[in-house]
Amino acid sequence: MAVTVRDPIHRSITLEPWALPLVDAPTVQRLRRIHQLGTAHLVYPGARHSRFEHSLGAHHLAGRLAAAIGLSPEESRTVRAAALLHDVGHGPFSHAFEELVKEEGRRHEEASVDLIAWGPLADPLRQAGLDPTAVAEAVAGKGPLAPLVSGSLDADRTDYLLRDAHYTGVPTSVDPDRLLEVVARDAKHGIVLLPNGLTAAEALLTTRFLMYPAVYLHHTVRSTESILLAAIRALVADGHATLRELERETDDVVMGRLRAAKGAAAELATRLDERRLYKRALEVRPAAHPEWMKLAKDGPARRRLGARIADAAGLPHHHVLLDVPQPPKFRELALQVAQPDGSTIPLPQASRLVGVLQDARDDHWRAWLFCPKGERETVAAAARRELGDLAANASAPFPASSSVASGAPSA
Repeated sequence: MAVTVRDPIHRSITLEPWALPLVDAPTVQRLRRIHQLGTAHLVYPGARHSRFEHSLGAHHLAGRLAAAIGLSPEESRTVRAAALLHDVGHGPFSHAFEELVKEEGRRHEEASVDLIAWGPLADPLRQAGLDPTAVAEAVAGKGPLAPLVSGSLDADRTDYLLRDAHYTGVPTSVDPDRLLEVVARDAKHGIVLLPNGLTAAEALLTTRFLMYPAVYLHHTVRSTESILLAAIRALVADGHATLRELERETDDVVMGRLRAAKGAAAELATRLDERRLYKRALEVRPAAHPEWMKLAKDGPARRRLGARIADAAGLPHHHVLLDVPQPPKFRELALQVAQPDGSTIPLPQASRLVGVLQDARDDHWRAWLFCPKGERETVAAAARRELGDLAANASAPFPASSSVASGAPSA
């Protein structure tokens, strides 16, 4: 018997009998205790939604997308299963923890594939009449069904954009119903946009463009993530855990281990608990200097540079955190738009607005140096000495403007 789940984004999500054992699997239920946006709830109090509800939403949208482009019932179930299970490999705190995993040369998609293809989810998939290998390939971005799960316009990205905007209070004009009306299956590209779908695609890209400065790359959100990652690194460095041990835990378990530890890990965890967040000592536009892109890709180099600045300021290393995120990425820019003669052209070529958004991506890219509020001037002065030309266009955004203790973004 099918089960209907009420959802604030899609209103009703139907789970068919074959999907229920997968939803009830401990590997999937674990996602209830992993925040979709990591520590962003410390800035946006409503952002406490989980990977679990996002997975249900992606499952729902994958089914609708499969129907819209005319997949067979078997293909549809494979795509829906892949969308449901695509995040099972995520570590605690979602993409924040992913930064640690990437430094070991791994990605959460690889863990998801392992759990699906030959891990605890393989047997439930077989019992549902599905091929675990086919589901795993779709999650990994391989095969003809991958574009619906991991492509330029897929169920995963569409759901998390809608869901993240809803829970952070960011207005959006994205219309998933319209998007489903203006896509078609394509042998070469998987999914293409019909010419009358440009407005719907422009709304999607505009919302994603605005979500970076508003949420994903908001300086206070990045401060909370920097504190969390520094705490986890301290926990590992002090021998209390390994990343492999923490990778399959949940947010609450990791926070408990941080609180129980001594030294820097516990200090930083207490800061998160009490919302005594680090502030910006410096803010830099990384696009102005190519060395910043290297630092965005090299975590150890960032930490060495942060340690140098801390030493120059006479402060403990965990009091000075250099954050250089990757620049915004819009996979939708690879979406192809069908033409009357049967050919296709890239979305930025078909839409002038999308082309402008593509050119403006770096406008919202920043690097930050975070530290305790009372140490900002000392850290800023030390950073300018140590960074040299890298700090040529840096600004020191203090004194901070007042903020609401309940969670309004602050300097």
